[in-house]
Amino acid sequence: MSSDIRIAPDVCLFLLEDEGVFFAESRQELHLFNTPAAFVWCCLEEGLALADIATAYGTTFGVGPAEADHHVSSVLLTWQGLGYLSGAVLPGAPETHLTTALGWLLTNPSLRADFARSPADTAGTVRVRAADLEAFVTLDPDALEAQASGVARAGRRHGPARGSEHVLVSVSPSGRNVLELAAESRLRGIEVTSIRRYYGLLATRFSLRLASAAQEARVHPALAHLEIEKPAEVDVVLDVLEADGGHVLLEDLLPVGYCAVLDQLTPLVTFRVRQTAINRHPYFLAIHAGVVSNGEHCILLPGASGRGKTTLTAALSRNGFRYFSDEFALLEETTLQVRPVPLSLTIKRGAVGPLAPYYPGLEGLRMHLREDGRTVRYLSPAERSVGPERSHAVRWIIFPRYDADAVTSLRPLSRPEALRRLLRECLVLPDLLDRAGVASLVRWIRTVDCFELPMSSLADAVGLVKRHCGLSVAVNRDREGSRRCG
Repeated sequence: MSSDIRIAPDVCLFLLEDEGVFFAESRQELHLFNTPAAFVWCCLEEGLALADIATAYGTTFGVGPAEADHHVSSVLLTWQGLGYLSGAVLPGAPETHLTTALGWLLTNPSLRADFARSPADTAGTVRVRAADLEAFVTLDPDALEAQASGVARAGRRHGPARGSEHVLVSVSPSGRNVLELAAESRLRGIEVTSIRRYYGLLATRFSLRLASAAQEARVHPALAHLEIEKPAEVDVVLDVLEADGGHVLLEDLLPVGYCAVLDQLTPLVTFRVRQTAINRHPYFLAIHAGVVSNGEHCILLPGASGRGKTTLTAALSRNGFRYFSDEFALLEETTLQVRPVPLSLTIKRGAVGPLAPYYPGLEGLRMHLREDGRTVRYLSPAERSVGPERSHAVRWIIFPRYDADAVTSLRPLSRPEALRRLLRECLVLPDLLDRAGVASLVRWIRTVDCFELPMSSLADAVGLVKRHCGLSVAVNRDREGSRRCG
């Protein structure tokens, strides 16, 4: 390592094909470095001096000395501002705008400490432009520290946390909140509810107690495939009570939701079942994705709403694949295998037509009203298509994208690009990442074949996936090494 440039002790880079996965543990930051950035970082890890890095960069990427020096200095300046390294003197780097320099100060404790000692020297280190110099050096170090603490608290407050709960405060037509409605319902006596059902999802056993046959007629069809015999012990009790013309949902006698009409009840209950089961289950990562299995390995179908993942998941489940989930891919701790979360598929209005050939009775299913105003149908998976309880390894990741004008085709996708897209669909990271967890994620993606699937024809898309990921496909594991750099 150069005697001048020092890498922060809590950061590391893992190579992935020609790119890199960069992790800063103390700030829980995960970045995908492109090939030039990964190259520069590996040069730093090899201990090359700044001049030697620029020379190697120019030779590798075919650029002249001035351009190479500019590129290398620019990226090193950014990393130094962010606190990933220190000690670099970068006269060839571009000047830094005040807003960028201020952002670095708020997120980099080391830089704030340097600023408190000497604002002028810090301005030189981060290359503050001349027009902003006076404003920069007159910043109040104590005010900066207070603002940085506020930024850190906001990040913790808005970060994902498994198991965090708060009482919903939906208001009834009479103006009473859910707590008041629950209190009124309790006065009627929970024990008078005569309808009980028992369901199992992941490792959680639910007792659902309903106040009326009308409630049962709405809710049970969406959960019927999860029904179990009355267990010796119940983990969670859900009560659906009537109050003020609407319906209150209690979890272990605590109010957790309210809806005004029966059409909204099934989305309320199924959401609670799903979230409670997931919150009680240990996992590494939750991805917004459909999941099916060929009996040995899983296919992840990640994507935002409207991309066609549920429609494709439903069609594949009717064509020899086992259904795991249309919404959540739970990557298990340690193995990163996927565990089934087989709730009913949520079918939106636009998917009814394309899926009608696969599910002839779909159009006749009852419609339900979600809180977001959309009407949906709940399609209970066929018993034979539901995946087994055990987890399966992921072999393929396919990103579907419905486009009426697209040519339906299965296109290879680089693993770094697939990881970028996958992380955009990350719903929950229940625990803080550490270096071992990131290393595990990189090893995992190296074993997965990745594709994108633009599709205008559902039948053609199903055919492509069946041919590529069917039971007859031999599994060839990628033996790519796990070295960090080199």
